[in-house]
Amino acid sequence: MSETSTDSDRNSGLSTRAHVLLLSSAFFFIFLGTGAQQAFLLPYLQEFTGWDELQRALVIATVYFSMTIFRLGNVYLLRSWPQWMCSVVGGAMYVFFPLAMLGLYFVPSYPLALLAAAIWGWGGAAMWMGTTMQVLALSDRAQRHGTGMGVLYAATHLGWALGVIVLGNVFSYGQAAGLPWLLYVAAFTFALTGFVIMLFLPRPEEPLPELPTWSALMEIMSRKKAQIAAFLLFAASLAFGFVLGRFTDFVENAHGAQWVWITAFFYPFARMVLSFASGLLSERLSHGTVLAIGFFGGAAGMAVPLLVEHPLGLAATALTLGLLNGAVPVVSTALIGSSAEQKRRPLTYGAMFTWRDLGVVVATVAGGILGLRAESVAVTFGIFGVVFIACGVASLVLNRYAEQRL
Repeated sequence: MSETSTDSDRNSGLSTRAHVLLLSSAFFFIFLGTGAQQAFLLPYLQEFTGWDELQRALVIATVYFSMTIFRLGNVYLLRSWPQWMCSVVGGAMYVFFPLAMLGLYFVPSYPLALLAAAIWGWGGAAMWMGTTMQVLALSDRAQRHGTGMGVLYAATHLGWALGVIVLGNVFSYGQAAGLPWLLYVAAFTFALTGFVIMLFLPRPEEPLPELPTWSALMEIMSRKKAQIAAFLLFAASLAFGFVLGRFTDFVENAHGAQWVWITAFFYPFARMVLSFASGLLSERLSHGTVLAIGFFGGAAGMAVPLLVEHPLGLAATALTLGLLNGAVPVVSTALIGSSAEQKRRPLTYGAMFTWRDLGVVVATVAGGILGLRAESVAVTFGIFGVVFIACGVASLVLNRYAEQRL
């Protein structure tokens, strides 16, 4: 962030840069644990339940369906909460979920699994809303919204990438020892560390968000800029739901369990790298151009498994999907920061990112219903490729509305 961003936050005595870095470090540990465990949740549940593939996929889908509802729901329910409180309470839910999954091993109950997933989804929506609004506000003075969000997302995905390796080894050891629940002891410990950091962060004064009304929501979504960005978030999250819901199962079925952590690592690692890079680029190039690069790269990645029948080909696909999903949320959030006043940002953020979570739900459930197996992979990857090419074109159209306010 620029030199002007190092001025002390009002009433906190902490520089803006330090505040963003501390927020990001909290997210690093939370996603080292709770974020990364998602890559192993489906095989973990397979260890001790008789639930079929669709039932297991619905646990993940419930998280994101809940987030879909509460992206906007929390704008109404939590309107009187300061953004730091949304972050803290949401962070507590990231600690709660691995603890619930640990308990599920000893008391396997499908309704309880879905309830825990729904609670985590509500908390996830609260934490991301609160933290995103804080980072955008901190970045206002220097007008470096892309850089601020890039740092936050890069730390998040660095934690996720390292967590996949660490938790993957813990899970492998736990399986061999007949103690698969060790996965969630580790995930809980990491997430708790991040939550403790969050508790000690500054709590600056902030304006009360704009009263969320249906007319205000419709006004935002009537803008071409918001419509295109929401569509791109939805499409990009289809890739996220694809990786999260079915990709690890497909890798295991096609090439063996020993390749799961390797291919899964490339996705969050690429997200980490391009989250930061896309934040910087969005301040030098147009938002639409950066998004187009990500979508066209994702389309190219869909062709790799059709040409290379090797696990490393799937690793390349995970890499390009990570590049895509590293750019889209960062650039979309930076777009909100530069296009909406601070009081209106929570509603604008909720309106647009609801579509992101809906995309994850659609991809996860569809993958569970249709199945992602070797015989259907060409069709699946081909469809994703075509969708991403269309999104690349739509991203370039977004440049026409660069000056539009939300």
